[in-house]
Amino acid sequence: MEFVLKNKKLFALAFWIWIAVILYFTLIPNSPKLNIDIKNQSFRLDYILHFLVYFSLAILYLFWKADKYFKVKSKHLVYFLIGALILSGISEYAQTYIPGRTFNPIDFYSNIAGIVIGIIAPKLVLK
Repeated sequence: MEFVLKNKKLFALAFWIWIAVILYFTLIPNSPKLNIDIKNQSFRLDYILHFLVYFSLAILYLFWKADKYFKVKSKHLVYFLIGALILSGISEYAQTYIPGRTFNPIDFYSNIAGIVIGIIAPKLVLK
């Protein structure tokens, strides 16, 4: 935990870079579809990737904003939730205008799950 407290600027930088990475990979045309086959069922790995990307974003935010008790002010969490949901929604919707990409509501739901669990899980683990 001491590492987190001493490296707030690093986590702030990582958070903003991660947003840039999300936007870059969201807005490039013709991204490959990643599938895995399990017992003749095809499952899209990008749902897991969407979850992990936004889960990571939430973790970076918490590490950036947390105090020595790993608490984040409620208003900061609300701002993050609103901003992350807007980022997720706009980035998914923008794909309707990008060649080879489409809006997929399951991607959006995976993003939301990553955001919410990324905020809740660390608090449960650290209790």
